Amino acid sequence: APAWATALHRWVQDHTPKSRRGRVALALLLGALVIGLSVGLLILPLFVDLSQERLSTFGYGGVFLANLLSTATVFVPVPGLTAAGQALIIQQGGILNPVLVGILGGTGMALGEVTAYAAGAVGSEVVEEEQIQAPRLVRPLVVRVISWVDWLMDHYGFVTLLVLSAIPNPAFELAGITAGAARMKFPRFMVAVLIGKNLRGLLLAFLGANGVDVPYLT
Repeated sequence: APAWATALHRWVQDHTPKSRRGRVALALLLGALVIGLSVGLLILPLFVDLSQERLSTFGYGGVFLANLLSTATVFVPVPGLTAAGQALIIQQGGILNPVLVGILGGTGMALGEVTAYAAGAVGSEVVEEEQIQAPRLVRPLVVRVISWVDWLMDHYGFVTLLVLSAIPNPAFELAGITAGAARMKFPRFMVAVLIGKNLRGLLLAFLGANGVDVPYLT
């Protein structure tokens, strides 16, 4: 795992409040930050030109920024950025070094997905398994389903995240949220997402370098 991801994970563990009330307060604060970030990015294009044409003038930095911002919201697409980030990878892959373009674009996408993980972690802290007030008749089934999902993420979460992050699909945020809710270790989450997103970024960059058009992006 990247050293920074491991260090961040340890720092969070060391500084997480020990009391239940403190953990819930921290979770609610993080949830507010995630929502605030999503809303802020939603209205940002109203005040700042984030078009593909504008971002392309920043070269490598524009590729990274566009892909970071386009994936940093949770279930809220950012107008002008949702497809622009990946379109920039294709465009700049045909102009700049495709390896660097692919890695910067993929890394930007991966870092943006941290918000999905954080949203899942917040939800799991505020609504724990024992707090679910399902009808008594089906409560054992609910607990069993939650346990099964936790087991699935624990055993196959890495591969699931890697595959879903490499393939464009709307289900990845659900997987990211599930990873956070299932308390998958953050370094493991980041490694899987970094590999998947960088594979996608490199593929798009080399498509651009070879003059291949992707209809829904170009």
